[in-house]
Amino acid sequence: MIYSEEAEASLIGACLLDPSQIDVVAGEVSVEDFYLTLYRAMWSAIQQLALTDTVDVISLHELVSDMADQYGGLPGLIELTRNTPNPQNAKHYAVTVHDKALRRRLQIAFGELGERLEAPGADLSKLIDQAQAKLAGVMGQRADAVTPVKDWLSSWVDDLDARLDGRIDPMGLLFNLPELDAMTSGMHPEDLIVLGGESGMGKTVVAAHILDSVCLRQNKPAVMFQLEMRKEQVLNRVMGSYTGVKLDALKNPRQYMDDEGWSKVGAGMTAAKEAGLVIDDRPGLTPTQMRAAAKRWKEHFGELGCVIIDHAGIVQPDDRSVPREQQMAEVSKAGKILAKELGCPVILLAQINRENTKRNDKRPVMSDLRESASLEHNADMILFIYRDAKHNPDCEYPGIAELIVAKQRDGQVGSVSVVCDLSRSQLLPATAENIANYHREFPRQSTAPAAEDKFAL
Repeated sequence: MIYSEEAEASLIGACLLDPSQIDVVAGEVSVEDFYLTLYRAMWSAIQQLALTDTVDVISLHELVSDMADQYGGLPGLIELTRNTPNPQNAKHYAVTVHDKALRRRLQIAFGELGERLEAPGADLSKLIDQAQAKLAGVMGQRADAVTPVKDWLSSWVDDLDARLDGRIDPMGLLFNLPELDAMTSGMHPEDLIVLGGESGMGKTVVAAHILDSVCLRQNKPAVMFQLEMRKEQVLNRVMGSYTGVKLDALKNPRQYMDDEGWSKVGAGMTAAKEAGLVIDDRPGLTPTQMRAAAKRWKEHFGELGCVIIDHAGIVQPDDRSVPREQQMAEVSKAGKILAKELGCPVILLAQINRENTKRNDKRPVMSDLRESASLEHNADMILFIYRDAKHNPDCEYPGIAELIVAKQRDGQVGSVSVVCDLSRSQLLPATAENIANYHREFPRQSTAPAAEDKFAL
């Protein structure tokens, strides 16, 4: 096993001789980095003593005396300090301990993967995902990447000035729905956006609209982890959003497609070829596997405009033995961490429970989210889609949906109306012209559900 007893002992000795070195090395090494149980216990005790400024050999001996036979008691601790070459080299010792720990973790990880590679029937693609996730987990986030505010305050002021004079646009990635963009300033890097709604309300329509907006219209690469539908079904909806061609025609062109439709599809194909759009429809993905895949795609494209996960309720947890509430907490936490790691918005689709159906006002609220505590806590924005026509087919405007901003860390909450054409998987601004066009094509029917509702997800 890879470790350095000399480096671990010298680090303990250096901090005993000069306790000021503890703060110097705190960002370089952790308890888990020590391989030998004795020095791991000593380092944990030193951390505890540092809180009360009582770091010395006697105090340390009192805390770890149950291991005295391993270090020779108080005389052994004194001898350890005498054998420390130079307490000023504490950071060097800490770097060595941490480096050995990383190598040791890699050794263990590759050993585990090697065993799995040799197992009959091992899925190579899953093993690659697991390998990348393990590598990312081993490296972690170094503390020395964090600097005090004073070190980057001037760049923050420069950024503020640039926003003031228009050199930087404060708008993030556009939803391409003017009222929603005005309310939210678009989708911003590192944000977790929870998109909620009832089953069949149209969450996937919104997701397809976002892919259309980000990828085909703003030319930003995007990845969708689609755990419920086939990738072809998703692409149909993205194409319907972009081209306005009905999903029936994309599903059965022989019967429904006309020359105008083919022309529009051709334009959509051109846009899709130029776009960095990835639809990953592998079933049963875990947060770790999605993280590994998304990081691969970011490396491939150089950036990602957004990541969409459809949906939270069927993401497989990495640990299936924990209670369901903890599993959902893991999924939402992983989504937020992924957004920060990738530097792009992550949109997590989520079902709501049926509590809203018991109220006169069926519009969803945050407490309607299934296992909502973690989703509410981790989300930077919570966006619901609500179509009154789903509950009241005789409503005045059956083609209208509301996009409800229920939470926004850096902005207002409220709702905006959009025309929701499920037959094309298309969202349009609720202008008088768009509303009139919709109702001209889809005149109000009886209380029977609208035919296009079959496309709502």
